[in-house]
Amino acid sequence: LASGPTRRASSAVSSMQGGPDASGGPHTGTTIVAVAYDGGVVLGADSRVSTGAYVSNRASNKITNLCDNVFLCRSGSAAHTEAISDYVRFYTSQHVSETQQQPSVKSVASILYQMSYSNKGLMAAMIVAGYDPASGGKVFG
Repeated sequence: LASGPTRRASSAVSSMQGGPDASGGPHTGTTIVAVAYDGGVVLGADSRVSTGAYVSNRASNKITNLCDNVFLCRSGSAAHTEAISDYVRFYTSQHVSETQQQPSVKSVASILYQMSYSNKGLMAAMIVAGYDPASGGKVFG
């Protein structure tokens, strides 16, 4: 039994899985996870990038910041998720410039949702998580 404040916990887990190749090679894919608790959020992701059964990079960072208080866990096509995160980062920086306040996690997640919905051909699964003083730790995915 864990001690500490864990009454209000929420989480999101995503996994982009590929099947075994024709030769019976290993399963490949990305696993990302985010868990909110009373004091904030905890994010996790693996670090391997694969192309089919070949691991092309063993040290990739799949967690990126969108602004000071919100982060994105990325899986799927690196090109797609990096482009979406760049656009969301741009819009959140405009928000900060205009309001002089950090955006809520829900607002950033809404921007990402709108960008993803407008580009239905994306090969991506993403989790937005962060902390804001008004609502605490939040996870959207």
